[in-house]
Amino acid sequence: MLIYLSIPENSGESVLSPLARVCALTFSVPHSLTDRGLRSLAVGTLACLWLFGLVSGLAEADDPANPASLSDVRDQIKIAGQLFKENKFSESAAIVDGCNGVLLDLIRRGEKKDLPEWEKLHRQLGRAAESLSLQGAELSPIPEWNQILAEVRESNATQKKPEKSPASAKPKAGTALSFSKDIAPWLVESCGRCHVDKASGGFAMATYEELRKGSKAGVVLFPGDPDSSPIVTAIEGGIMPPNGNKVSPERLGLLKDWIRQGAPFDGSDPKGSIKTLSGNTSADKPKEPEKTVEIKESSGKETISFANDIAPLIVGNCNGCHYGGTRNQGGLSLNNFAGLLKGGTTGAIITPGKADESLLVKKLKGMVGARMPAGGRPPLSDTDIQKVSTWIDEGATFDGGSRDSQLDAVIAKSWASQANHAELSTRRQERARARWQIIAPKSTPDEALDNEFHVLSNTGGESAKRLLDLANSAAKTVRKQFKLNPKDPLVKGGITIYAMKSRYDYSELGTMLEKRSLPPDWSGHWKKDVLDQYVAMVYDKSDQKLNESTLVQQLASIWVASHEGVPKWFADGTGRNALATVAGPNDARVQPWMRRYPQVVSDLKNIQPVLKESMNDEDEAVLGFGIVRNMQQKPYKKQYDQILKGLEGGASFDDSFRKAIGPVEAFLMQALGKGK
Repeated sequence: MLIYLSIPENSGESVLSPLARVCALTFSVPHSLTDRGLRSLAVGTLACLWLFGLVSGLAEADDPANPASLSDVRDQIKIAGQLFKENKFSESAAIVDGCNGVLLDLIRRGEKKDLPEWEKLHRQLGRAAESLSLQGAELSPIPEWNQILAEVRESNATQKKPEKSPASAKPKAGTALSFSKDIAPWLVESCGRCHVDKASGGFAMATYEELRKGSKAGVVLFPGDPDSSPIVTAIEGGIMPPNGNKVSPERLGLLKDWIRQGAPFDGSDPKGSIKTLSGNTSADKPKEPEKTVEIKESSGKETISFANDIAPLIVGNCNGCHYGGTRNQGGLSLNNFAGLLKGGTTGAIITPGKADESLLVKKLKGMVGARMPAGGRPPLSDTDIQKVSTWIDEGATFDGGSRDSQLDAVIAKSWASQANHAELSTRRQERARARWQIIAPKSTPDEALDNEFHVLSNTGGESAKRLLDLANSAAKTVRKQFKLNPKDPLVKGGITIYAMKSRYDYSELGTMLEKRSLPPDWSGHWKKDVLDQYVAMVYDKSDQKLNESTLVQQLASIWVASHEGVPKWFADGTGRNALATVAGPNDARVQPWMRRYPQVVSDLKNIQPVLKESMNDEDEAVLGFGIVRNMQQKPYKKQYDQILKGLEGGASFDDSFRKAIGPVEAFLMQALGKGK
């Protein structure tokens, strides 16, 4: 593959110097790579090469204040913005990451009068990085502007008053440096977690051979020329390591001298682990299990609530980089509470009871490394940082239910628990109208609502009002079957009903709203989370009894699922059994379920797919139907009623089941004749 590079006319011949080292590129392109993928690879690679060349060119130029640096970076940011508008996020990210990588070096070599312009470009890079992070792009952290200014001042002071390095840091004239003794040990110490133990950002240095090979963007060191080597630029710019543990000037000096001497290797095997080479025998030792911070439930006496005070700060300020993105910066996932306590590649970020010792607080205050949040976002206010500190000092307790729940669900659950029926109902109605625009963006739904149901349909005429009446009739049947108080709403906050005029429209709802293909023989189903409790169904204008019995099934399922910890097989089974009770065992929908049940049980090797809810939707529902139907018979009828009564009383499913029958797992093993 032949690649032409377009070099800016005003860049000077110096730009060609580093490019000459990497002009011979051999790409092994798989036949399956699409044109778009190939274009992405080429643009991203060339962007990085050009930018690394720009750094070297400025280093070699006679005029260190080359005015091309400002205009060229400005042009690159414009190109990145245009690529972003075209949804070419990977190409855009490559350019932004490259600009970020050379930013500090360019500013150092510029003039003071240009600092205001550089600050503008720094803000633009921050905003670009934030937007790209929201699209799942993984970018290196951008240093804070104050940190850049401090490093520039420090660099200028060092140039004016050079300090003598310790005798041990610099070899005597003519003395060759040893990779295994002088370089490898501190590379393992400073870069080991990200680039020795794994290949973060596509760059591994587990062996000398991998270090020389470089990253996806190209080589990282040029033997004989340390000033043009990207690994030196990244360390000098404070970009690497990203954990705030800067490489000392003495070690950086050793690295430069080693590269200047040709980056020689003095070990026996360039493919061997540099951990072993450097005398770090931990590579041969079994890894100790990761230490996790114990999760302590809230006592109710804390002044700061995780669900109400801390989770909203994380979701609002860490999204894209550590929350909700496809890849998490620094290995730190804040999608749930468990990830927060686990920490990232550098270890735990929270020490319960000791806010001052917690890395999270230090990062928020800008005490170590790049201040968080990154990406050009403003720092948290002193009030918000104090909330985090107080929460940690009070034990970093959790009041959000399951530790594995997404934080937005934790926030919503906390809000919903404090909202009344009317407040929650209003919120659901707003969400339902917004979601209709996802389901059918070119149509306006017919609506009908009351205190308990909100119907949206595309069936026309008076169907929405008629369906609202059918929903209330079905709710009476469900209340009668389960002996519920008629004065209480079936579900707090009400239930949304999406009624579609055809099977095609119903399938589109599954595709557009739930991102899945609904089973072909379904004509209705339910969905439940904190803020969404809805029924979706195909509305049959010619058979109102069919519509009502469908609603009985779905309302029964959603009622039982609205209680704490109810598994889907039990909720689906309860709903299908409710339909069989009103429609009879000979109903055209019930008969296939009864015939299919023995086969589903036979196909199960053990009960783990049931416990993990990993079965396909239809088989899981059929299995639940068979189990619940059998529980309606002796000897389990009374126990089944006790389970429902326990749920209605506020107990969790596991507690209710254990009290009425015993452990769920043991019951399923006996009922299905399966082992674990």
